[in-house]
Amino acid sequence: MSKAVWRRAGQADLADLAAFLVLREERCAGFTGRLVRKGELRLPSGFRGGVWISGTAETDITAAILCHPSRLAFPLLAQGNEGGRATEEGMAELATALSARSWAAVSAIGPARDVLAFERGCAYLPRVEVRYELMAYAPRPAAATIPPALSIGRASIQHAGALYPLQEAYEREEVLTPIHRFDAASCRVALERSIEEQLILYATEGGRFVGKAGTNARGFAVDQIGGVYVVPDRRGRGLGRALMESLLVLIGAEGRRAVLFVKPENLAAIGLYRALGFRSIDEFRADYYEA
Repeated sequence: MSKAVWRRAGQADLADLAAFLVLREERCAGFTGRLVRKGELRLPSGFRGGVWISGTAETDITAAILCHPSRLAFPLLAQGNEGGRATEEGMAELATALSARSWAAVSAIGPARDVLAFERGCAYLPRVEVRYELMAYAPRPAAATIPPALSIGRASIQHAGALYPLQEAYEREEVLTPIHRFDAASCRVALERSIEEQLILYATEGGRFVGKAGTNARGFAVDQIGGVYVVPDRRGRGLGRALMESLLVLIGAEGRRAVLFVKPENLAAIGLYRALGFRSIDEFRADYYEA
């Protein structure tokens, strides 16, 4: 078995890389969503980072790692065979090549086994590990059921100010780790970018903004849902379900599929997602190496 060879993907690799990702997009929507623009795959620009691909002498692309300029790594590796082991063994050379480009990961996200293989191969030791359940939506005919007095709409930039408190609360409750601090400016910038680039819904009740849900990555044919939040005093009243149903209707109307990842201890959310038609497909994780 020959050892896998890693190299930085170039324009000539785009078609093969796209084919590799499309077949696995339910497990890597966050990968493709960072690269797809208007339906086309675009490689990150700049000297640092990029997409690194691997193959053996007998195969084409068997693995890919997005090394994002933000220093996020998203590994998608061959599994369950000699090719998978060869891919992991070849990562020492990959780590050396990345170091020469002054790129080092501060975090990694993806299928759990792939993140762990990346860490073993490149000698990363996480300071914080966050485990998730990856779920995919099996489309079914549906219409949103909106509770009385609740209004749901698609956010535009004019709603950023009203949605900011919900986004801050969501990040503090679901995103921040013990080694991270809340950054108000970054939160506001990220929210405005999401409103411009993603599909973000809001819910109001009596003029009060009480919930939000949206996509946080839009790939070739799969949308990744994230940022689902309902204010604490309105939970358990069907608001989260109404937001999710409305979002899934819009995603389905575009002929797209949906995935999300959720902490396994969040039983209420998992129960809602299963009731909506989601099924568990993999273990997912986000590991952090520094703040």
